[in-house]
Amino acid sequence: MDYSAFDETMPSPPPSPATLTMNDTNIYSVTDLLSPTPTIKQKARTPASVNTTLLHRSHVSAFSPIQPVLTPRETPRGTSMGLVLLSPSRTITETLNALASTTAHQLEAIWDEVGYTPQERASQLSDLLEKFRSQCEQKISEEHGVSDTFRQTIADSKDEIKFISKALKQTVDPQFLRDNNGEMTLNDELANLETTLDGLRLDYNTAKDNLQESKEYLVESHTALGRKLDDCWNEIEIDLTMKRQEDFHEKVEEMKHEMATRTAAVIQLLRDCQHLMNDIGIDGQAEDASTLDRCISTSLVRSKDSSLMMASKFETKTCTGISSNALDALTSRASELSSEKRRRKNLLQEMGGQIAMLWEQLSIPTEEQHSFTNSVKGLGIDTIEKGSTELQRLRMVKGRMLGKLIHKARDNIQELWKETNGTLDQRKSFEPFNICDEKLYDDDLLDKHEEYISILQDRVEKMKPINKLIERREDILRERMEYEELQKDSDRLKQRGAAMAKQLMEEEKMARRIKRDLPRLTKMLNEKLDEWKDSHDEDFQYHGELYIDVMDQQQQEWVEYKENEMQIKLKKKQESFKQEENKQLGKTVSGGKSKLRTRPLGESSRANMMNKPARGRNGVEKKPIRRAHPGPARSRTYN
Repeated sequence: MDYSAFDETMPSPPPSPATLTMNDTNIYSVTDLLSPTPTIKQKARTPASVNTTLLHRSHVSAFSPIQPVLTPRETPRGTSMGLVLLSPSRTITETLNALASTTAHQLEAIWDEVGYTPQERASQLSDLLEKFRSQCEQKISEEHGVSDTFRQTIADSKDEIKFISKALKQTVDPQFLRDNNGEMTLNDELANLETTLDGLRLDYNTAKDNLQESKEYLVESHTALGRKLDDCWNEIEIDLTMKRQEDFHEKVEEMKHEMATRTAAVIQLLRDCQHLMNDIGIDGQAEDASTLDRCISTSLVRSKDSSLMMASKFETKTCTGISSNALDALTSRASELSSEKRRRKNLLQEMGGQIAMLWEQLSIPTEEQHSFTNSVKGLGIDTIEKGSTELQRLRMVKGRMLGKLIHKARDNIQELWKETNGTLDQRKSFEPFNICDEKLYDDDLLDKHEEYISILQDRVEKMKPINKLIERREDILRERMEYEELQKDSDRLKQRGAAMAKQLMEEEKMARRIKRDLPRLTKMLNEKLDEWKDSHDEDFQYHGELYIDVMDQQQQEWVEYKENEMQIKLKKKQESFKQEENKQLGKTVSGGKSKLRTRPLGESSRANMMNKPARGRNGVEKKPIRRAHPGPARSRTYN
C-alpha cells in the first residue's frame, strides 16, 4: 500500500539524542521504547488467540481489502492524541527515532546528574540495545507463529473438506484446494475455506446424527436379542450418503419387525409357562422357586390398554428379557412343564380310574364319592397325595371284602354268558371260575374275573349291532304273518267309510315295509354273520341257536307255507267250479250235512280225506312258521 499520502500529516522528526536537554518532560519506559505503538499496548498472540481471531475473521470476504495500520500521532505537547495511517516500516522508523532522541536526552541528563563515566554509559546503552533487539526478535518469532498457525489451520480445513466431501460423496473443485502461492492473504484463504466448511459441516452433522440414531437402535436391539452387531454397521463416519442412510433405515425396520416377532414369541411362552405353572401348582414367588420360575412370574406387566407387555427387553433379576438365551430357556421350561402336566394328568387319570372302579366294586356311597371329588382340584402335588391316600384306603377295604367281590363277579359273568349265548365249552374254558376254596382268593383271582368280565362285556358290545338287526328282522317276519292273516279275513272289508280307508292304508304300509326291509335286513345279516365267523372263528348264536341256520329254516318254511296256500286256493277254485257245474245239471245238494262213511279202500276218496285227523283245513297239513325265539310275538303299532 502506498503511504505517501499520509506522510504530509506527520510532524518533523524529533531532535537527535545529542540535542536533548534534561528539561524535556517526555519520559518513556523501556516497554514503551520497544513497542511499535507506544501508547496502545497489545497482547502477544498465541495459537489459541489466533484461532479465535480466525474464527472471527471466517465471515470476512476473500476479497476484502487489507486494512491500513493506525499509528498514534504526537501532538505539539508530545502526547498521543490522534492516530495517523502510516506504513508499518515508516511508523516504526519515525517512532523509534523520536523515542530514541527523547530517551537519549533524558538518560544523558540523569547520567550527568549521577556522574556515570563514559564506560558506564556505554555499558548501559549496550544493555538497553540488547534488550530492545531481544524484544524485536521475540515479536518477530510470535508473528511467525501466527503465520504458521494460519497455514496449519488452512491445511486442517482443507483436510476436513476432503474428509467430509468424501464421506458425503460430494465433488469439490480442485482449484479451491490448491496451494496458495501468494495470490491472497492467509486470512482471506481461511475465510473462504470456513465459508465452504459451514455448509459441509451442516450436511455432515445432519447425516451423522441420523446414522448415529439408527446405529444406537441397532446396537440396543442386537443387545436385547443377544446377538452381536456386524462391524459394517458400527462405522458411520466414512460414508454419510443418502444410500447409506437408506440402508440403515431398512436395517432398522428389519430389526423392528424382528424385535416385535421375538417379543410376541417370548410373551406367548411366558403366558404358556405361567398357565402351566398355575395348572400344576408351582408358585413362582415361593422361596424355593428357581430363578427362572421367579422371572417367569414377574416378566409380564399390563400396559395402559390392559394388554400384556414385557417388563424389560433386557435380562434383569425380575425379567427374562427377549434374548436368544431367554427364548431357549423359556422353550425348554415350557416343554418341561408341559411334560410334567401330562405326566401328572395321566397319573391322576389312571389313579382316578382305579378309584372309580373300586368305588363301584365296593359300593361306596355317592355322598362319600362327591366329598372326595370336591376336595381335590388341579394337578398339584396335594391332589396326587390325596388320590394316593384314597386309593390305598380303598385297597384295604377291598382286601377285607375280597370273597364277596369274587362271588359278585361270578354272578355278573353268568349273566354275561346268557347274553352272549356262551356255550358249555366257552364256560369251562374260564378255569378261575371253578376255584371254590376261599383260602385261594386273592387280588390276582379277582383281577382275572374282572378281566374276563371285560372280555364278555366287549363281546356283548360287538353283538349288540347284530342283535338289533336280528330283532328288526324278526319284527318284520311277525308283521308278514300278521299281514297274511289279515288277507284271509274277509270281514275286514265289510267296514265302511273312513275306517275302511284307514284299514286299507295300514295294510298297504305293511306290504311296503315287508317288501323293502326284509330283503335288505336279510342281506345285511348275512354279511355281518360272515364277518363274525371270520373274526371269532365261530357262528353267531341268537338265543342258543345258530342264526344263519335259523334264517335258512325260516326261508324254507315260508316257501312251504306259500305252496300250501296256493294248493288251498286251487282246491277252493276246483270245488267252486264243481258246485257250479252240479247246479247246472240239477244236482244241488240239500240243506244240512250228511255223514260220509269211510270205505275200506277209499283212502283217496273224498270222505276219507275229510275225516283224516291232524290235517289243516281243506285237507292240507298245516305247520307252524318257525320263529327265532319261542316266546310270545311282539306286537308293533302302525299308523
